[in-house]
Amino acid sequence: MQGLHINTVAALFPPPKFLSMPAAGIDISETSIKYLDAEYSSKGLIPDVFDSVRLPKGVIVEGAVEDIPGLTTALKELKSRNKRKFANVSLPEELVYLYTLEVPTAHSKKEVLQVIEFSLSDHAPIPVDNAVFNYGVIREKGDITEISVTVFPKNVIEGYKEAFENSGFEVVGFELEASSIARALIPQNTKQVSMIIDFGRARTGITIASGRTPIFSTTVKIGGMAFTESVIKHMGVSEVEANLIKLEQGITNCENQEMCKEFIETATVLINEIQRHYRYWDTRRDDEGNRIAGIEKILLCGGGVGLRGLTEHIAGILKVPVRVGNVWENMFSLDKHIPRVERVVSWRYATAVGLLLRDQN
Repeated sequence: MQGLHINTVAALFPPPKFLSMPAAGIDISETSIKYLDAEYSSKGLIPDVFDSVRLPKGVIVEGAVEDIPGLTTALKELKSRNKRKFANVSLPEELVYLYTLEVPTAHSKKEVLQVIEFSLSDHAPIPVDNAVFNYGVIREKGDITEISVTVFPKNVIEGYKEAFENSGFEVVGFELEASSIARALIPQNTKQVSMIIDFGRARTGITIASGRTPIFSTTVKIGGMAFTESVIKHMGVSEVEANLIKLEQGITNCENQEMCKEFIETATVLINEIQRHYRYWDTRRDDEGNRIAGIEKILLCGGGVGLRGLTEHIAGILKVPVRVGNVWENMFSLDKHIPRVERVVSWRYATAVGLLLRDQN
């Protein structure tokens, strides 16, 4: 069986449910909760439930749960109409610290965790007794292994944990949103450096990944809703109609000149921020002055990607290949299965897809 993709193996010999303990993927943002479930088949891991609920304003603010009963209510609504008890859950980047370390390759996992604990005060302004951390291996360089460290404030996780416990869901694991997206969009065994742009409703996440391991993550408070509001203002339509206009006209085929001007101005602010991080990571040097592997591709995902012309606009400014990521990259081949969801909708589920794959990869 050597060389078979793990999902191929699972498809040929589906594990008994009581052994595999399947977990749904639940992606939480300030504005919504997205739920994705799947089943094994001969075609791969096939999504069969796409669900979501909108969160009222103020339930989650800048990544922290401010209204636990409000989040519990939304989760109970999801639980009431879906069968899965277990869930992998994403945590937003706003309150997370991500940094890299070099540790001796010979170190055991326990020893690596001890090194990380000693390094926390230098990299994350979170007291050790309020820190929850984990790491992923970036690469081994002889006697030295480079790792990516993720640090969460424990009190922030407790808010999410309480809401899930009260709702009836059982959390298998919490994970950084950027890690989930990288697992969804980037093929296994990839070694190159990628930039991932998650263009959401209220904000945009920018992630740099070495292979499938995030080494940097940040957010910009510009999302697809900024463009939607511009359409509503200039054309006097509903939010649903405005989203259709974004898809049909966008930046490249805009009929209202004032609206088009606002589109360009908003996109420029966002792209300038993307460009700033791109230039930094693409021009890095090591201690000896040698160029470190630069960014080889930019992948887009998120509901805001549907803005017509956005991909071409980013590519034109950065002069680098840019494409919308295939969220099903590591679940199944589109030659064998077409999911029962529109492509533009699937882009919103990249994080949830990565969470589904967390126990498979």
